[in-house]
Amino acid sequence: MTARVHDAIIALLLEGGVQACTFSAVAERAHIERSTLYRRFPDRWEAILDSLMRRAAADLMPDFGNSFAEDLGSVLRKVRDTLETPFGPAVLEIAAEFRSRPAHRVPRAYFDRRMEQLAPMFDNAIARSELPADIDREALFASAAGPIYFRMFIAGRDVDDDFIHTIVSNVCWLYCTPSAAAKLSLPARIA
Repeated sequence: MTARVHDAIIALLLEGGVQACTFSAVAERAHIERSTLYRRFPDRWEAILDSLMRRAAADLMPDFGNSFAEDLGSVLRKVRDTLETPFGPAVLEIAAEFRSRPAHRVPRAYFDRRMEQLAPMFDNAIARSELPADIDREALFASAAGPIYFRMFIAGRDVDDDFIHTIVSNVCWLYCTPSAAAKLSLPARIA
């Protein structure tokens, strides 16, 4: 039943945006009673968040390699590929709608859960001594993903693999340990 609900929510978001994603429409599309949704989710925003997290877990997890740079590059390529689909503009609409509700905790909850999903990537890099143990994971990931959103949706430019490689290099130069950055042939940071 949960998969049907998630699929219905994603389909409705793609077809009509956030406004189309009512409990009535989700229940009809998922072939369930509306009361089932009310028992599972306190409101439609939580249902949307749950669906987005399921989609992120399926589509945006890294293909683990032998380095943080490989792992981060994998995640960023998946972010780009997802944003290039019809789901990309829908994600921005959802984010704008969430942002317009400052008292609502959904945007923070989404990002916190997304960071939990990415924890193995950071944990592996820390275990390999590529990142310091006290790394600000949120700042690092925002530094990596932010340029993709900006380039695609603000600047209106393509995000190719060279651009992603540049992001990864810059992020590693800023955040990775000096020995890890050296493996990427990055210039030394100024102390």
